[in-house]
Amino acid sequence: MTGATALTAATIFAAPAVAHDGVVESNPAASSTVEQLPGKISLTFSGVPQDGFNNIALTKDGNLITRGKPTQDGKTLSIDVPEQKDAEPGEYTIGYQITSSDGHATRGSVKFTLAGGNKGSSEAGDNSPSNDRETNESSSQGDDPMRGLGWLLPLAGIVVIGGALVMAIARWRNLNDDKRS
Repeated sequence: MTGATALTAATIFAAPAVAHDGVVESNPAASSTVEQLPGKISLTFSGVPQDGFNNIALTKDGNLITRGKPTQDGKTLSIDVPEQKDAEPGEYTIGYQITSSDGHATRGSVKFTLAGGNKGSSEAGDNSPSNDRETNESSSQGDDPMRGLGWLLPLAGIVVIGGALVMAIARWRNLNDDKRS
């Protein structure tokens, strides 16, 4: 009975540690193709990021275009993109590192493609929620090799608690056997 209680408690208390905020919407949208580089990049998360070490960067082929501390409006973080007169077509990556609503650092990325050249004066891209949640998750998981391994911590806790419980029961039985002898 005590083992089941310890196992349940370990699972309940460890589970929230693996729930970090993820991108649920972006502008430009994940995997979208835009004709002009947007004047502003926005990422909307599943929870409200804590004010802290929040950064967003835009890169192309590993070369930094812009980065900075974003402005926050609820769950949405945004940065302005300086005008790029010679923006080249190709794949761009919006990288982010935020302090999730659970207090943990979370990082990832969203990719989009620029079909045309030069930055437009208005916001470009489809800012509707992405129906392909798997694409968003795989994009953000690609940058962090430890992401997705969060289940190991609760499992390790369960193994440690279970091992300690087995050792305590064995020791208690040995003490009782010694008293009877």
